[in-house]
Amino acid sequence: MSRNDHVSQLADQLERSILSGELAPGDQLPSEREISARMGVSRSVVREALGRLASLGLVRSQHGSGTRVEAPNTRQVTLGYQRLLTRPDFRMEQMAEVRLPLETTIAALAATHRTDEHLKRLEKSQKVLGNPRRSLEAHATADMKFHAILADATGNPLFRTVLAPIQQLLIESRRHTLGRYGSEIAFAHHAKILAAVRAGDARAARKAMREHIDANFKHLRATDRAESGQTS
Repeated sequence: MSRNDHVSQLADQLERSILSGELAPGDQLPSEREISARMGVSRSVVREALGRLASLGLVRSQHGSGTRVEAPNTRQVTLGYQRLLTRPDFRMEQMAEVRLPLETTIAALAATHRTDEHLKRLEKSQKVLGNPRRSLEAHATADMKFHAILADATGNPLFRTVLAPIQQLLIESRRHTLGRYGSEIAFAHHAKILAAVRAGDARAARKAMREHIDANFKHLRATDRAESGQTS
């Protein structure tokens, strides 16, 4: 086997142990010396394999405290989305086309699966968004949290996994639209969604989310035109 094969084999073995739960988040891995002796490979192979896992967000190394397992996250998905969005042929309409079926489905499912705890968390984010004394950054974060809580309320963890990187990419657009139009419009849209979710009305929740995303996209497009100096 080549050196690269040894690196890939070790990285794959450690990744399987992490994803299977054999190695849990927070667990400390053996030292490079121990892994090297146990697996019969050089320390440079171990170091490179751990580097691959770190690039995937599965482990984190700190000087003096060794390497610990990290919970799987959406970092790689987010990076992939970011690379896609730098393409010259990308248009914001494409993001809206993705969000519309995804988030309307999330809203509908949240209406039928939410718990009282989810409602409390949604109401908490609304208090921040509806407070004119809070900063633009606080409003943007509250807006993002509202959508994330709805994804949690579906009871399907894959919705949160799929939505999270999109939400991160939209944080800047939220700052733009909230800064230009204020938080009142977003607060009003969220209030309609929350009312439908609280009532367990999936159809109304889906409709309210559709209206929210449509309005958000129109505001974002108008903001982009204004910043680029266009008049139509």
